[in-house]
Amino acid sequence: MKSKFKILLFILLIGSPCLINAQETSGSRAYLFDAFKPATVKMKNGSRAEATFNYDGKKQEMVYYVNNQLMILDGIQQIDTIFIEKRMFVPAGKGFREVVRLSKGVLQIDWKISRLYAGKKGAYGQVTHGGTVQNINPGYLSGYLSTQSTDNKSDQVFTTVLKNEYYLLTKGKPVKFNSLKTLLKLFPEDLHPAIKSYIKDEKLSMDVPEDVHKLAEFCVNLNQ
Repeated sequence: MKSKFKILLFILLIGSPCLINAQETSGSRAYLFDAFKPATVKMKNGSRAEATFNYDGKKQEMVYYVNNQLMILDGIQQIDTIFIEKRMFVPAGKGFREVVRLSKGVLQIDWKISRLYAGKKGAYGQVTHGGTVQNINPGYLSGYLSTQSTDNKSDQVFTTVLKNEYYLLTKGKPVKFNSLKTLLKLFPEDLHPAIKSYIKDEKLSMDVPEDVHKLAEFCVNLNQ
């Protein structure tokens, strides 16, 4: 009875959710987390609700379960923040951005995730595709998300590809960057050599979210 009350309260707070088509193919969604995580939704009116969430970085949708039905979080204009474990997400446009606090500022990550078909999993944990064989590495991409995932209902394996956009809050306004070139434009030219040297020395890549976080931290401190 208590769980039913929580579900009803959650629906009342967020409005009418959208039911996801159960016939969607495995590659049609690209989740940020390797599993649905306990989350708290903070509304702009101060009320809170709890559910189990994941973020679809392909469709830019926050999704959750109600009575074993997968639902899309709607009415995001009413939402202030979503806390998924120790991570924080805020509405931005039609989707959400993750908020990562820096020592002297804020970095926002607009997760853009794709899943590409990698092949079929064999009996010994290998992927076969086009006559080639490669071992599956079930690890994580810099601690953020699985690099490869398998459809539980088949032997198909998908590889995760990131095309993230990032935002640094400058004077309270988010400014976008998605490459070293666009990042450098946010800082004075006399700091560019030091930034480039730091990237080389630390072997950082703009394709790795944790490296971007580390670089953003360095840049904002350098610019003080």
